[in-house]
Amino acid sequence: MSNQPKKMNVIQLTFIVTVNMMGSGIIMLPTNMAKVGAISLLSWLVTAIGSLAIAYGFAEAGLLNQRAGGMAAYAEDGYGRDGYFQVFFLYFLSIAIANVAVASSALGYLAAFFPVLTSSPIATCVGVIGLLWLTTLANFGGPKITGRIGSVTVWGVILPVGFISIAGWFWFHGATFAAAWNPRGLSLGEGMGSSISLTLWAFLGMESAVQNSSAVENPKRDVPLACMFGTLGAAVIYILSTAVIQGIVPGADLAASTGPFGLAFARMFNPTVGSIVMALAAMACVGSLLGWQFTLAQTAKDAADTRMFPGIFSKANAMGAPIAGMIIMGIMQSLMALSTISPNLSEQFAALVNLAVVTNVLPYIISLSALFAMMRNAGTPPAKYRLNAIVTVIALSYSVYAIYASGKDAVLGGMLVMAIGYVIYGFMASRFTLAKLTGRAAASAAAALAVAIVVLAGLISPRAHADEGAPARTLARIKQAGQINLGYLSEAQPFAYKDKTGQITGYTVGLCQKISNEIKSELKLGRLTVKWVAVTPDDRLRAIQERRIDLLCGDSDTLAARQDMSFSIPVYPGGIGALLRSDASPGLKEVLSGAGPSHPTWRAAPAQLLSRQTISVVEGSPTQRWLGSKLGQFQITASVVPVPDVQSGVHKVLERQTNVFFGERSLLLAVASNSPAAGELAVLERRFTYLPVAIGMARGDDDLRLLVDRTLSRLFVSPEFPAMYARWFGEPDAGTQAFFRVSALPE
Repeated sequence: MSNQPKKMNVIQLTFIVTVNMMGSGIIMLPTNMAKVGAISLLSWLVTAIGSLAIAYGFAEAGLLNQRAGGMAAYAEDGYGRDGYFQVFFLYFLSIAIANVAVASSALGYLAAFFPVLTSSPIATCVGVIGLLWLTTLANFGGPKITGRIGSVTVWGVILPVGFISIAGWFWFHGATFAAAWNPRGLSLGEGMGSSISLTLWAFLGMESAVQNSSAVENPKRDVPLACMFGTLGAAVIYILSTAVIQGIVPGADLAASTGPFGLAFARMFNPTVGSIVMALAAMACVGSLLGWQFTLAQTAKDAADTRMFPGIFSKANAMGAPIAGMIIMGIMQSLMALSTISPNLSEQFAALVNLAVVTNVLPYIISLSALFAMMRNAGTPPAKYRLNAIVTVIALSYSVYAIYASGKDAVLGGMLVMAIGYVIYGFMASRFTLAKLTGRAAASAAAALAVAIVVLAGLISPRAHADEGAPARTLARIKQAGQINLGYLSEAQPFAYKDKTGQITGYTVGLCQKISNEIKSELKLGRLTVKWVAVTPDDRLRAIQERRIDLLCGDSDTLAARQDMSFSIPVYPGGIGALLRSDASPGLKEVLSGAGPSHPTWRAAPAQLLSRQTISVVEGSPTQRWLGSKLGQFQITASVVPVPDVQSGVHKVLERQTNVFFGERSLLLAVASNSPAAGELAVLERRFTYLPVAIGMARGDDDLRLLVDRTLSRLFVSPEFPAMYARWFGEPDAGTQAFFRVSALPE
């Protein structure tokens, strides 16, 4: 890089460090931390100290080693060429994976203005690939242009985040912050441990100055300054902004947001200001991706310059941009982005993002541990050596803990990546057999130590990551917050819906109110706030898993659903029923009820009778699919009339346009009982299918489930329950009464 005519100065390099950290970290950090709770703010105490120690170590290493390669060059001083390659390989791979994730985040912000970008999996994939190539092409202008663009786009973060960090306290509400403190009921240690990976992700990028040292005018002076100033400034902004925003926006809303700062500004001012902030955030995300794309290409070029990578990656244009390497990496990242098309591959891709965090920290450990050898070789004075050693040990300890806190899956992936790295290096080692290498024994020891760290982090228990740890103590969280979050499927009448006054009501809503009263009594709370949270069928499982809701008031209890959440005892015997006119022919009633004929008949008579009927069913519903299969199975040629909704089906029966209407029996009962012509309608007692409804909750929370089941069991055998049931479904028949007697558990 010494022959490049245009290089970055210290201000531009600091901007690169800042935008790399803040663009990919702070943009979504409030949402990620809200999923754990405001208790996660305590992890800043550990992460800020650890990150500053890492930045200090890099700054000191930069003073002793100005060779191209950054962290890999530091590792070479302590462990030889294999140390160089392992650090390069791990860091290079982590950036390549993380850049696709950053592109996805940027697309999420842009989708607020261009919804077509996320209208389908294919559109999302094309959008991500487009952003990857846009930022790749923008880097063709070389490091000087990249630094200038970064110095502009970073203001998309600095302006809104800086403003909310200072002025946001005027909109801060202590009650909102207190309610969001610990929604998952974690202990202090669990809360801090579960957030380490989140806060560390926000600081990834502090090494950008080190990795771009060969593109800097005065690396000996500028690299250490950019490392320290960028990291210190980011730490202050992170702590202030993530603290104040959790007192402005309720935790559940913040956890569900795809644009947390835009949401905060919309609440502080108005939706227009929120949209402006969303646009600035999108600009910052794209700027962050631009900086990371350049860092990726520069890392590959530095490795190629030292024969650690194919020579094509070292070819640069007159502006200093390694265009060939950028194009190759663009193709590789495009292939990674294709994984977002398939839902299953998307889950794998999300796991790779976690892997990127681990593969980023491992180079920290290897390169920083080489600082001891670098100081000895440079003859560092004893006082300075001791100071640097203490800070480096803190940095290394934090890095090891960060790996431990990332969870076993990411740690296992990191071990596999390291193993692959050594396999690849085995084919390249012959290039350096004639070179004068020092510390070969130390290199072998370093490799063994690095693998041991990964294995130990994967085997140590209990697991520190909250998502993999012990069950969330929901009751403890409710007691601490004084609030219970009850989720409901909107417009699920008669189970849960908003009435004309805007109040949440319904059968399962009433059950959840009984449960919340029992929780209040059990926890000996003087006051318990009930917050109703509307969820969609697609979002309900995520809302339970992310603890945005404590209970889901009514959902179908199936084996498939039980893979993601737990259920109470059944609260309603759901299934398909039939509605007819009360004056329908006795023969039709007998056939549909499954009762024996009241007069002699021949075998084919029921099928012939049904074939003469006109049947209605809601179009596109599971009931329509069930009806089609049954008609085909029994070779019944009845006329089927699809209707758009339940009310239309009931209307056709009343107007004698159809003879029978099939649908969810609970809905048929609710609509029939509330109809002005209720006396002219009859819902058969027979259920053609069985699909129980129950109260949903997080898996593994046995204490909460016991309390819910105890409350429901006592309610079902109480004198007040028949009237409660009759309000929504009419008087319970003998079969329904038997169902609830069987469902109630004995004391």
